[in-house]
Amino acid sequence: MADAVLCSAAAKALAGVPATRRPKVMVGFDGFIDNIIDVVAKRSDTANYTAMATISEFGGRVNAAAGNSANFEMVVKQSKIGGNGPIMANAMCSYDYDVTAIGILGEGAIDPVFKPLADRATKTISLGGAATTDALEFSDGKLMLGKLLPLEKVTYQTLINKIGLEGFKALVREADAIAMVNWTMTLGMTDIWRGMAQTILPGLRKTRPLIFVDLADPAKRTLEDLRSAFAAMKALQQHADVLLGMNGAELKQVLIALGITPPTDPIEWEASRKGCEIVQRELGIAWAMCHLVKSSACAWGASAARPAGSIGADGFFEPKPKITTGAGDHFNAGFVAALLAGIDPQSALHIGGATSGYYVRTAISPNRAQVIEFLRQPA
Repeated sequence: MADAVLCSAAAKALAGVPATRRPKVMVGFDGFIDNIIDVVAKRSDTANYTAMATISEFGGRVNAAAGNSANFEMVVKQSKIGGNGPIMANAMCSYDYDVTAIGILGEGAIDPVFKPLADRATKTISLGGAATTDALEFSDGKLMLGKLLPLEKVTYQTLINKIGLEGFKALVREADAIAMVNWTMTLGMTDIWRGMAQTILPGLRKTRPLIFVDLADPAKRTLEDLRSAFAAMKALQQHADVLLGMNGAELKQVLIALGITPPTDPIEWEASRKGCEIVQRELGIAWAMCHLVKSSACAWGASAARPAGSIGADGFFEPKPKITTGAGDHFNAGFVAALLAGIDPQSALHIGGATSGYYVRTAISPNRAQVIEFLRQPA
């Protein structure tokens, strides 16, 4: 569990940020409607049914249908905001930052599922209809059935067609941070990064924005694709400070793609701290960060603000979370929010962890006051 003294320091740092300080953040570009679903085992009448309890029970029904056929009734219990971009944008709104959310958030108009985000964001731009994930929930896990075709709309050219070249430049010119997430599912993301590096950013502004990117489980993408993404990150770094966020599995995949054996250490965050150092150095980017189940770590290059370094921190593990989907996106939001507020890296790790920790316990994106209170009571 996170150290109480360090948590207190992080709480003090966050509390010291003026409420009037509202950095501008642009977040994109995916968008999912997450349907939380029961699979019906027995239905007694139009209003009552018994759901299948386990994945094994459902699997047995599926296996029994081999060579025949079967019908499964699905009951949608809830439809909610999904996608790394919308979840992170929503969490940034909770920090009362000036957020522009861009993604596939509805065809013609913002889909009602994304209305809570649209109501809180300063600006919301939809590139088309959302992708969907049908999450079949059981007592022993979830089966996530994704329909990803709408993500084909997320391309550099679509952004320019929708917003206009000058309009997109204006958004990038004004942003203190730009988050471009879910690279794995967004096959056009590398081209978006290239377009920004080649056409949008050169000569656009005197200051360097923070560009946050995450890969979102690149295991299903080829090594060639991943290395192309690395090259695009390096191109972005010429004009901005690139922050690559990863979880533990993603950090290992990145290191392997770089031809490096992932470090090991009995201390969870220490192995990741060493790995982040390698990734930051090998890619030549400003920051590499890794959030883990029970801790986190980051490494950064030398800048006017601080000498190069790295650090790790214990986190806020919850053995019985109320929700886990979106936990990483909330960590990312808290960490980026802290950096934009000028908070030191170790406190930023704690603020990211607390943002995620509060969320997994309550299923609510916390505001600054709630994160501060959580940090003051880490146990």
